[in-house]
Amino acid sequence: MPDPKICILVLNWNGVDDTIECIHSLKKVTTNNSEIVVIDNGSSDDSVQRIRQQFGDVKIIELESNLFYGGGNNAGLDWAQNHDFDYVVFLNNDTTVEPDFLEPLLAGFEYTQGIGGVAPLMCYSAVPELIWYGGGQVNLWTGVVEHLHIRKNVSKLEIKPMITDYITGCCLMMPTKLAVELGGFDLSFKMYGEDVDLSLRARAAGYKLLFVPESKIYHKVSASVGGEFAFSKLKRKLSGLLRIFATHAKWYQWISILLFQLIFSIKYVFIYLKNRTSSGNRAGAES
Repeated sequence: MPDPKICILVLNWNGVDDTIECIHSLKKVTTNNSEIVVIDNGSSDDSVQRIRQQFGDVKIIELESNLFYGGGNNAGLDWAQNHDFDYVVFLNNDTTVEPDFLEPLLAGFEYTQGIGGVAPLMCYSAVPELIWYGGGQVNLWTGVVEHLHIRKNVSKLEIKPMITDYITGCCLMMPTKLAVELGGFDLSFKMYGEDVDLSLRARAAGYKLLFVPESKIYHKVSASVGGEFAFSKLKRKLSGLLRIFATHAKWYQWISILLFQLIFSIKYVFIYLKNRTSSGNRAGAES
């Protein structure tokens, strides 16, 4: 039986340096029958030219404008479907991967019946021993959507494959046919929340999602929006969360969600102010 065809979709928007580093790591991937496809989301820099110069064999889908995360990846999904790929991997451009990261993901679809999506262990690029994503939790009563084991040392935990509530769009592997049947990413989400929404729709359709720690990648967290606690990111995340709740929560869950989200919003403001103050103190010391 021939190896399944895997299409690795890397979305780029004015982030050519990260994308080139990502492609370099993908070029070392040991899985047969995989192809790297870059979707350029209407970049205004020299992304396309530089990628072509360095990687003449990498397919580039050039979009005329920025279709954001969902629209860009949906364009890549359409291309993968039209070229008969069995699986797609939605991969952030600000990541690097271990050469053998695909094999455990592919094997994950045989873990149990009904697996519809698989995710690797994701660690911070700057601190590779710390976990960024070790599975995901969604609670539609409290409105909590969070990564498990975040900022914990991977060497001090015994992490096993497990069914998870959601998979972050930083790296998600899914059968192409299923991703198409689900309609891809919801374009009403501009940034943040698309991955949670797709995960919940997959689960509602009867599929399970699997976290596979034997597969490992590294993420330059939030490099495109100014850091993990950037205020712009917090606003976008809140907007995405509200849309998720509006789509998936029952009317009677909204009371508890609003209460908890008010508490969390106050917490995030304090985190933002603390982070900004710390950054200012460091800048003052260096100047």
